[in-house]
Amino acid sequence: MTKGKILICDDEVEIQNFLRKLLQARGHQVECFGAGAALLKALDEMEGALPDLVLVDAKMPGLDGLEVLRRIKAGHGDLCVVLMSAFATVRNAVEAMKLGAHDYLIKPFIAEDIYALVDTVVERGRLVAENRALKAEIRRRFDPEQVIFKSQAFRNVFTLAKRVATSDASVLILGESGTGKELIASTIHYGSARRDERFLTLNCAAITDTLLESQLFGHVKGAFTGAVANHRGLVEEANRGSLFLDEIGDLSPALQAKLLRLLQEKEFLPVGATRVRHADVRFIAATNKNLEEEVARGRFREDLFYRLNVVTLQLPPLRERREDIALLAEHFVRKYAKRPEQRLSAETLAVLGRYPWPGNVRELENTMEMAVILADGDEIAPGCLPAKITSGGNSEDFSLPERGELSLEDVERMYIEQVFRQTGFHKVKSSEILGIARKTLDRKLAQYGIDKE
Repeated sequence: MTKGKILICDDEVEIQNFLRKLLQARGHQVECFGAGAALLKALDEMEGALPDLVLVDAKMPGLDGLEVLRRIKAGHGDLCVVLMSAFATVRNAVEAMKLGAHDYLIKPFIAEDIYALVDTVVERGRLVAENRALKAEIRRRFDPEQVIFKSQAFRNVFTLAKRVATSDASVLILGESGTGKELIASTIHYGSARRDERFLTLNCAAITDTLLESQLFGHVKGAFTGAVANHRGLVEEANRGSLFLDEIGDLSPALQAKLLRLLQEKEFLPVGATRVRHADVRFIAATNKNLEEEVARGRFREDLFYRLNVVTLQLPPLRERREDIALLAEHFVRKYAKRPEQRLSAETLAVLGRYPWPGNVRELENTMEMAVILADGDEIAPGCLPAKITSGGNSEDFSLPERGELSLEDVERMYIEQVFRQTGFHKVKSSEILGIARKTLDRKLAQYGIDKE
């Protein structure tokens, strides 16, 4: 049970003592006042956190409960106030609610009613405080000033992203896997007027079409086997917020049509439902595919492409923003360091700068996490890096096998197995480094018989 701070204002000392005894027995901090003026003065002089709940008698000499409530709400609008009265009328209760009272208690009190009310209010206050703190932390993490770069190539994209954020336009983010598309999407959301609402993400390539439709639009009970209850989809959950659809190029034609309807009409139909629902969602989509080519080949709807492609952001690969490699590497070392003294040697930074980074920033982060783990001392030497990085990713030392000795399939199997083992058999990290969807990795592991043994 969450403990709270509660103020009681009642001109009857017996009522004060009764409530104090009840609430202190439950572990709450209680302070009592005999007049409204004294309560208001105490609230104005309070330093630090305000109380979780204020209980105010409706009938008191001097300032009555309604006037005290009015003044509290004028100065502390979020404060939870409950009026108490032995002479309650519907008119008084309605007036109290209009002024912002949380509830109206009737004297004489029933202890269980007091307990239930206080527990609910204090727990609600705790959740509200946690939610505010979480939102503040999220805003801090996605503050544009926190994004790490110095290259002009990334600056151009980032500047455009900040400008686009103030509008409500759909945005299409293009770029190779691991270039930071979700980071840019979140920057757009938290720089927009929707920043206080939800920012949700969905990888369109990570799950089957049937599950993807349910994840997006929700379903009703009985819509399919296993649908034992109604389920709200991400579109409904993100109402008034933003929804980031990664790997949009892998969306099936059927789902493309349903998404187009949502973009055009702001309406959708959950799986198995007959009544249309509405949602106001800002869409930010991303892909590493060339959607114009996909449209030309008939694999992606042209009308949906233009609906999503109001503004296009093309993220540069890490090899085209080499000035950022050292900055990002040092940032990831600080993030994963076992000791604050851990740092990259000059030689290691030089090696990192020469590597082409096919997995881009995501590959760099995974590499730094592994290097921190492998480092014995405070200095992270080149020996802590994977062999493919220390060799510079060059193929000069690669000797051609005899004909028929090593097929492309063999090379793929060996590379997948190496990545899978170096990540400690972590499928999510492996799929990120390889630049493939998780379900594609599962299929490849099964195809090549690769497991943890």
